[in-house]
Amino acid sequence: MEGDGRDTPLGRESLGMSASKDTLIRRSLRRLTLGSGPLKRGSDRLQAIGRFLVLLSLFAAPVLAVAAATATAAHLRSVADAEAAERSSTSAVLLEDAEPAQGYIGGQGDGSPQRVQVRAAWTGPDGSSRDGIVLAPPGTPLGTEVPVWVDREGDLTRAPRDHADVMGAAYVVGAISLFGVPLVTWTLYAVLCAALDARRERLWETEWTAVEPDWNSRLL
Repeated sequence: MEGDGRDTPLGRESLGMSASKDTLIRRSLRRLTLGSGPLKRGSDRLQAIGRFLVLLSLFAAPVLAVAAATATAAHLRSVADAEAAERSSTSAVLLEDAEPAQGYIGGQGDGSPQRVQVRAAWTGPDGSSRDGIVLAPPGTPLGTEVPVWVDREGDLTRAPRDHADVMGAAYVVGAISLFGVPLVTWTLYAVLCAALDARRERLWETEWTAVEPDWNSRLL
């Protein structure tokens, strides 16, 4: 009956390499999970758990980021749909000439057009006449119609969220999760290490205070 090749030099070398790799992997995992050194303390194991959580956060962050972005987008889409159902676009007629430059809003390097506050009148969804302050380009003459958004009661409001607003907010939440989760975990781990090192230092000083007299007497 032929052998399976394990007794040959090549087979023994292959088994030795496999055992060495297996031992190396086990040592690495043990060092990560339980800490290094033959005299492992509870603080060492606690610190090892912290290292494991930091590593876990790096792998979990992308999954959490996608989940957070998806949930945020879905929520904001429902909000945008509700806003679109409750708000409507109409035209407001200016009741006065718009000031050319006084008190304008926007147009200060952010890419938005200049706007000034002007009194105007518009008709609400229920047919009632309303008036108030709207924003119009500087210098717009009396009687000009400007687009505005109103709610069901006819009061001025902002435009409903659009697709760009929804996706922008979702990307921001996803980015915060992607980078924030590992950063927070690492920060907590650093705080834990600092606290454990301080505790070890206190314990070492206490132990040294107890053995120092005996140690000095032996030296003398």
